[in-house]
Amino acid sequence: MNEHESLRKALSWLLEQPRLDQEAIAEASRHFDLSPVDEEFLHRYFTEEQRRRADIQSKNTRNDGLDSS
Repeated sequence: MNEHESLRKALSWLLEQPRLDQEAIAEASRHFDLSPVDEEFLHRYFTEEQRRRADIQSKNTRNDGLDSS
């Protein structure tokens, strides 16, 4: 199996889950037998993704209050 195939499968599986949290990442790590480094990557990836989404939502909320006249 390719070096990162398990990580790709875990990432795909996580994106199909109804919740993305620490518990789901730990479950994916066990299920796909990920290394600690791969599990840490998933934690960082999803933490940063959640932060980006929150930043975008915050900017959109601030822009909604602007008068467009």
